[in-house]
Amino acid sequence: MDENLRRVFDQARPSPEQKEAMLRRLLEPERKGKPMRKLKKLTVIGIAAALMVISCAGAVVTGIDQRILDYFGANSEQAELLTPGAVPVDVTAEDNGAKFHVSQVLMDRYTILFLADFTAPEGTVLDRDDYRFDTPMEVVPDLFDRAGEPIEIERTWGWTLEILDDGDPMDNHLTLLFWLQINDGFLPEWEIGGVSMNNGDLIRYGENPWDKITVCSGDWSCEVPFTWQDIGRSIQPNQVIGQLDGKDIILTDVYLSPLTLRIRYQRYPLGIHPPHTRTQPIDYRWNHVLESDSMTLITRDGHVVNLIEGMGMGGTSNYWEQDRNYQLTEITALEDLEGGALNIRIEGGSVDVPLDGLVSTESVK
Repeated sequence: MDENLRRVFDQARPSPEQKEAMLRRLLEPERKGKPMRKLKKLTVIGIAAALMVISCAGAVVTGIDQRILDYFGANSEQAELLTPGAVPVDVTAEDNGAKFHVSQVLMDRYTILFLADFTAPEGTVLDRDDYRFDTPMEVVPDLFDRAGEPIEIERTWGWTLEILDDGDPMDNHLTLLFWLQINDGFLPEWEIGGVSMNNGDLIRYGENPWDKITVCSGDWSCEVPFTWQDIGRSIQPNQVIGQLDGKDIILTDVYLSPLTLRIRYQRYPLGIHPPHTRTQPIDYRWNHVLESDSMTLITRDGHVVNLIEGMGMGGTSNYWEQDRNYQLTEITALEDLEGGALNIRIEGGSVDVPLDGLVSTESVK
């Protein structure tokens, strides 16, 4: 047995059955076919070992990178609310003298965040906030399960990169925050074991959006192992929250985590504007009836939590439904929100949606 793998076994203290399963995985032949990009054999073994270490360390590792806390403006008490969804990782990819390193994952049902660092060769000045990794549009991050098998998902993805302030804009270092979002949410039955990130050349754009300028050439693609878990809760109010064009709008689903509010609403009666009669003004009013400034969260003690637009918005497979994601302006405990309300204001009206009965998302079928 490889000495490094033996050391992982010793640290994680797996059962004999776990050891046998991992070694059996090592000896299996490569899979046939390619519905999605396959993971390298050694990478799969590394994923299994890393997930075992993460699961064992989860009980004692509670720290969250200070840069994430600063980004969300979280104090020490608020940091504890994020801890269940935070996983420390240590994944590095190097090419052409540059290093890409992922150090933390933070997640809830609709969002997975990756904190990373990119260090270019000495003498390179990375002084902009619009750098991107050059990846073909059709290449998206691949989710894989705990056995390293790709998860095929037919859902709407959102994959964005934000450059964080690292205090020295003239050096060769970038602090990166990746946002991965799925419109319909990540599901527990997928048993997510990680994400394969596809990072090509580091580029920026010129005056025209089609002018790509290569800053650092290379390939920093990597697999980031973690065990997905949900830190949110949801309710199904099925409550009329206002009217649009004289027709009731019904709020059907509310999801809350310390970071995120996600809602689904529909026009009633269904089909009031069939697809062939819909016009741009109708769609615009329908899509923008619930902006962030038309809603606030109110804790059971009366504290108001404002919202900002999230990175996910879109219809569902049902023409008459709409999903919207929002970010809470302050990290808030679900225990404080339970017993409170979501206040919604539409065309001069105001409705409070009670947040009583929040339950674990996994128990909602």
